[in-house]
Amino acid sequence: MRHSEPRSDDVPIGGATADAIAVGGGLAGSAFALELARHGVSTMVFERMRGPHHKVCGEFLSDRAQALLHYLGVDVAALGGSPVETLCLSSGATRASARLPFEAVGISRLLLDETLLQAAERAGAKIYRATSVERLEARVQRVRVQTAGASFECRAAALASGKHNIRGLPRPDAPMVGFKMHLHTAKAARASLMRMVHLIAFTGGYLGLCLIENGTLSIAWIVSAAVLTSIGTSWAAQSAYFARQSPFFEELTTGATPAWEKPLAVAGLPYGFMRSATIAETIYPVGDQLAVIPSFSGDGTALALASGIAAAQAVLNGESASSFQRRMLANYKPQFRRALILDRVIADARLRRAGIVGARLFPSIVTMLVSATRLSGLDRLITSADART
Repeated sequence: MRHSEPRSDDVPIGGATADAIAVGGGLAGSAFALELARHGVSTMVFERMRGPHHKVCGEFLSDRAQALLHYLGVDVAALGGSPVETLCLSSGATRASARLPFEAVGISRLLLDETLLQAAERAGAKIYRATSVERLEARVQRVRVQTAGASFECRAAALASGKHNIRGLPRPDAPMVGFKMHLHTAKAARASLMRMVHLIAFTGGYLGLCLIENGTLSIAWIVSAAVLTSIGTSWAAQSAYFARQSPFFEELTTGATPAWEKPLAVAGLPYGFMRSATIAETIYPVGDQLAVIPSFSGDGTALALASGIAAAQAVLNGESASSFQRRMLANYKPQFRRALILDRVIADARLRRAGIVGARLFPSIVTMLVSATRLSGLDRLITSADART
């Protein structure tokens, strides 16, 4: 892959560097570029990071996410992820478990993002790393993309910068802070982690744990800024707080060693955000720049992939960005509404404990709620039957 800023003289006849540009090389941007490139559309991806990297994001792939990756030609089984069949819920000493309505898999975002970005490059997309986009400017039937070093033009652009906003295109601020840490687990705890994803609620937030490739334990969590101020940001401080709140967390992580010196972090996560306002008819927001679902749903990856593919197909079909956004958000709204209701339940100590007791008595309710917060209507979002299963 290239690792340099594209030169300003890389401009073909007509003044456009490519037919389309993805601003960001995460899952949504890579899916957009891959779908266009394999349909013969010249596409560029501007990725701000210099190489493969970890991201603050859960690493749980639902059945929808796996189906979308299959549509894009990614062999999920070959990535060596950890299978997940059961969801375990806990709050304090109260816990319950239930079978998932599908088999999920835990795979790191570092591996998954890089796999998809390389697939886009093999399909013909040009990948430019260490390239930060500073501004997007709509022109008549064109988009000007301004990087730190030069300006480029294209017929259509995907705003795929994930949790990082581009100047002039803000999302609302929010009080929640997201973190992620990888742990090397002790052998004794591994049996309680095999084939399971754990959702542990605590005062001020919640965390999710699952094994990924190579038996590594991935932990992603959100915590309110107010609680964070009182407990501190280091892994030692936060993990001690989680252990005080949850004996189950302490049991799962006893003897584990952190893979990094400090957790990854990102602030201001705007859960429930849906970008209804059109930026321009040629600028397609995708992934977290289109909508942000609460993390516990485990479907953010599917939303990112679906939006990237659907935006590419909108470009191929001549559909405007405003039409694309209306169509996508109309499909998202029922899923988001249910997820936000559950998010409020998780935030209330009495409600979440009552919910877990109910889940212990009636595990089928959990299975039903998991299904209710999955991405639906793929046949209305993308055109290939391969991704609708």
